[in-house]
Amino acid sequence: MTKILVIEDEAMLREEIVDWLTFEGYEVLFAENGMAGVETARHHLPDMILCDITMPHLNGYGVLLELRSDQSTAEIPFVFLTARAAHEDVRRGMALGADDYITKPFTRGDLLQAVRTRLDKKATQERNRQQQIEDLQKALVREHENRLLQARLVAMFSHDFRNPLTAILSSSNLLRDYSDRMDERHRLEHINRVERSVRQLLQMLDDMLVVAQMETGALAPSPEPLDVGECVQDIVEEFEVIYGERYHLLFENNVTNFLMADIRLLRQIAANLISNAIKYSPQGSEVYVRLVCHDEELILSVKDQGIGIPQADQARLFGGFQRGSNVGRVSGTGLGLAIVKQAVELQHGSINLESQVGAGTTVTVTIPCAVAEV
Repeated sequence: MTKILVIEDEAMLREEIVDWLTFEGYEVLFAENGMAGVETARHHLPDMILCDITMPHLNGYGVLLELRSDQSTAEIPFVFLTARAAHEDVRRGMALGADDYITKPFTRGDLLQAVRTRLDKKATQERNRQQQIEDLQKALVREHENRLLQARLVAMFSHDFRNPLTAILSSSNLLRDYSDRMDERHRLEHINRVERSVRQLLQMLDDMLVVAQMETGALAPSPEPLDVGECVQDIVEEFEVIYGERYHLLFENNVTNFLMADIRLLRQIAANLISNAIKYSPQGSEVYVRLVCHDEELILSVKDQGIGIPQADQARLFGGFQRGSNVGRVSGTGLGLAIVKQAVELQHGSINLESQVGAGTTVTVTIPCAVAEV
């Protein structure tokens, strides 16, 4: 049986409303003030609440706020019964989350129509929600392998989140505890580190979306006039902020023109190559990033002094979740080169890998890229 709670301090009106609803077959609860109404709602969890605004102890707005802040009662349809029908009163109530207003004085027909309308809407919402759940369950069954892929992606990015988060925490702690002892240059360095680390986290979230779009075939290149050299410089600097104390990142830019390029795919390529180079290199070593443009082709190369890749492993590393046999305890999911390869192929480019165990790796990406007219 549908349960309705009536919160009204005027006894005569309250009793009349209770009688109307009871005669219509509803189970009716009632409370004589706002505080009692909140307790009754939390205890009995009605299907709908009719509430006066002007009441002792706690007015109707307060009742609504209390119930909307409680997860168990937040979704219960809430209708005000009030003589305060001015525009500002209506707007305030709706802003707080009220579902409807019934203006006093009202007839039995007015009340019952409002109740039926709101309950029908709730039933429709519940049916839609149930349908969405069923559709989602069917989709999850159909996409079991995609769920596994997404779980691995989340694991990968969750791990990579730690480095910028650590940088943010470190710099914020230093600023909090020692800001008064720092000169302006040092304060600015830490502020910049926090800002760039946040940008890197935001980029990682965007990367997750890009990877998902790649997997579903929903991602298409969208070239635009771009200062490619500045873009790659920004990416290098983001890594330098986090890893600069442990690695030497060098960037050579030979591109002076604006080119037609897809910034999201470019970031995917450069960030993954630089990340891999750092991940598999000893501390104190160099990572050399070089950018050139020749015969309408953009050439990006990343060279490290890391552990290198065994010859037998090199061909398969461009597949998903593949890693070199010599990575040891270095963590990773083996998606970096696979992501780069897909991003390059989407732009009709090519990728070349040269590596020797113990002597480092050089990955070179070549992408057709016309000069932009700016």
